[in-house]
Amino acid sequence: MTKLLRAAVLLVLLSACGGGDDVTSPPPDNPPETESFTLTVTGGGSGSGRVTTPADIQPGLACDLAENAAPSGVCSATYPEGTVVALNVAPEEGSTFTGWAGDAGACGTTPSCSINMSENQDVAAQFSSALAGLEVVSSAFYPEPVFGVEGAVIWVVEVRNVTSQLIESAEVGFSSRDAAGEVLAVSSTFIGPIPPGETRVGQSFAEYLGTEASADFQVVDVRFATAPSRLGEAEIVSSNWRIDSEFAGDGAVVWTVEVRNTTSAQLETVQVEFSTYDAAGKIIAADFAFLDAIPPGETRAAEGFADYRGTEATAKFQVATVE
Repeated sequence: MTKLLRAAVLLVLLSACGGGDDVTSPPPDNPPETESFTLTVTGGGSGSGRVTTPADIQPGLACDLAENAAPSGVCSATYPEGTVVALNVAPEEGSTFTGWAGDAGACGTTPSCSINMSENQDVAAQFSSALAGLEVVSSAFYPEPVFGVEGAVIWVVEVRNVTSQLIESAEVGFSSRDAAGEVLAVSSTFIGPIPPGETRVGQSFAEYLGTEASADFQVVDVRFATAPSRLGEAEIVSSNWRIDSEFAGDGAVVWTVEVRNTTSAQLETVQVEFSTYDAAGKIIAADFAFLDAIPPGETRAAEGFADYRGTEATAKFQVATVE
């Protein structure tokens, strides 16, 4: 083959294979950039608490929230799209968590909430003062100059748990006042446990001075339970009450109750509370009775005597404590 023919063949081969200075490689495929979104935590209500994320969530949040104060700590962070951020809430002592709001509203009142970062998310944790979780719904007081040796002021109060949590114990304070509004005497009583939405009653005594004209009833302290309620382990299966106007000279409301153990274990002590009300639903008096140990599935009965005031129209029986 002549040199001229060889050169022509080589030129044809280079052209067919794309050879030469103009040969380039295709650009590499670049993955699309992952979008990021911001999660912001705020607070609300009359209480205080903290919102945090678990240690395996990075960046982490540790946001302190209080009434009338800007959120402090780490309350905002940015996460890649699709990240699920777990939020945990813990109320400060003296406060109760009342629920999530904003983009976390679907989590309701559960203390943990998972947020899917598909867009920017603004969540709010709401707290209330523990004292705001209990309200006085009815009360009465009776100066009794002949009670005991020096007389006494007998007072009774009914309170309602307005939270979604079990109140283990609440202290209610009483203050008597004279016609000028000056405080005469103070005392307090403890009530509880109180299930969410329910009421319980208490009765106590204060010093009698003879010039009592009015009284104040205030929630002093509220403690929320850390263990489940046991009140459902006992149920009232039968009850009755009657007025005996001649009992012990002053009359009394005589009441009886029968309680069943609904569990497979023996109940050592069950306390039942009894309260009377006038036609308008205002509380008149309260009394309590303890039942001895109740074997599984069996019943026990008790009898009590409440103060008689002459305006009794209705009565209520409730399991107060179970041990």
